[in-house]
Amino acid sequence: MTFIAFLNELSFPSGKVDTEAAEAAVLGLAKTLQSLRRIHSSTALHSSVPLASIPLGDEQWLGTVMAKGRSRDEWRYLRGFENRAPFRVELGEAFGLEAEYRHNDELADGLGLSHTLGTLGISFANDPWLVASVPLRRISLDENDECDEQDVQVHHAATPAHVIGHDEWLRRMPGEQARDGEELWARRTEIFPHLLFLPRTEAHLRAFKAGEIHFASAQHALMDLEIAAARWKTEDAAMPNFLTKTTPEGEQRRKLFHFDDLTGVQRCFDWHSRYTPGAGRVHFWCDRSSGRLTIAHVGEKVPS
Repeated sequence: MTFIAFLNELSFPSGKVDTEAAEAAVLGLAKTLQSLRRIHSSTALHSSVPLASIPLGDEQWLGTVMAKGRSRDEWRYLRGFENRAPFRVELGEAFGLEAEYRHNDELADGLGLSHTLGTLGISFANDPWLVASVPLRRISLDENDECDEQDVQVHHAATPAHVIGHDEWLRRMPGEQARDGEELWARRTEIFPHLLFLPRTEAHLRAFKAGEIHFASAQHALMDLEIAAARWKTEDAAMPNFLTKTTPEGEQRRKLFHFDDLTGVQRCFDWHSRYTPGAGRVHFWCDRSSGRLTIAHVGEKVPS
């Protein structure tokens, strides 16, 4: 599934902008998008106008500035970036954007769509957009056709540092959008790129039903392991830095967790994390050579 980010049209450089400053603004945008793609390789950017037509000041446009500039590699990168425009037509109508969003009394379509879809807003790195969260005023009509106004916050990035600050939230998003265990299994390689699953776990995941507390808890536990594996610097540490309490089984129970891995080699999957309610367990094996974890069990504690 594609990860959609929205470009904030209010952040387009305006006024008198020289060519060097215009090129620097685009390079900053490219670096922010590159940082986002390290987390979600499927990222697509939706904007109010095509990328090449974005104004960079009063008399310049992104396409012409970059084509003539020194940073043609970055321009090729941006041209290869999946872009959809105009977003108001393609997504505003598709997702029923019935509210109006404003930032300091200016209509903010890109950031409004980011809030509506619960995704990330992207800006050029200039004031007042050098922040990781943007306040908006959401204006809509309630069921009595009376005006309802709310103050909301949008996750936002104008620099690679902002993206890094949103790392855990960004990684959790795809899994939280899965409706049930069937979808979690079908999308496992997308949602958990640093986890592998033994065939026996298919039945474990498919058994989770939509709305079950156990489903949400197990999904959260798996994502904790995904994030730990994604951050694992195998050259420095023998094991990942786990987000929650994670331990091996005691000597007497280890014999319960010997399984063939995906290459047919028998291994002990005794390391496990816990989730509640009940005695939920996720058993796995850490492969330092690949930096991945292989999951062997997702469910209630295996009886001795």
